[in-house]
Amino acid sequence: MFDSATSARQVVAAARIRTARLPSRALAIATFAVAATAVLGTSASAAEPQGLTVYVEGGKSAKTDGRATDTATIGLRIPTQTSFWGGSLSLAFDVYASQWRSDEVAGTRTQFTQLGVVPMFRYRFDAGQSPWFIDAGVGVSWLDGHYRRGNEEFSTEWNFSDHLGVGRNFGADNRHELGVYVKHVSNASIKSPNPGETFYQLRYGYRF
Repeated sequence: MFDSATSARQVVAAARIRTARLPSRALAIATFAVAATAVLGTSASAAEPQGLTVYVEGGKSAKTDGRATDTATIGLRIPTQTSFWGGSLSLAFDVYASQWRSDEVAGTRTQFTQLGVVPMFRYRFDAGQSPWFIDAGVGVSWLDGHYRRGNEEFSTEWNFSDHLGVGRNFGADNRHELGVYVKHVSNASIKSPNPGETFYQLRYGYRF
């Protein structure tokens, strides 16, 4: 006979093993996304404008150990029709390419290219009508080598990318946007070493 109690315990144990591999920020955002989708559903029409947004970003690594890594990014924000809470919360995909330039010693590699895709949830205040917004998402990215900074080196080229930002739209039809973002890149301790890297970035975007 099928033992439902034993099966349930096995499922819970397997889920704990898998989620233990995710960073806490990634797990929190992923849990929020799943809960929102399951409980709230999607609205018939999204309040968020549906045009493509092209954006550029520039920033630096957050660590203050005497070495710095600069980043320059160009990306595309692709909106979807998915929204929640009457349009206050919407879903889009950020597809981007970044150039990392590290302040390394002579003779070591200093430039890396990153490609990434991140599903981003955007929350707007005032029932989706405010020009102010908060962005949050977790996706994947690829580096064209094992990034190294000082004595720390990534062990993987494929990594998770956690993004969190706040910004504001302005101008005609609110087509322009400025935002400040914190981005963390790591492999969620799937493989060691996993020093991770966090960046502070400034974004300008234009919606077509």
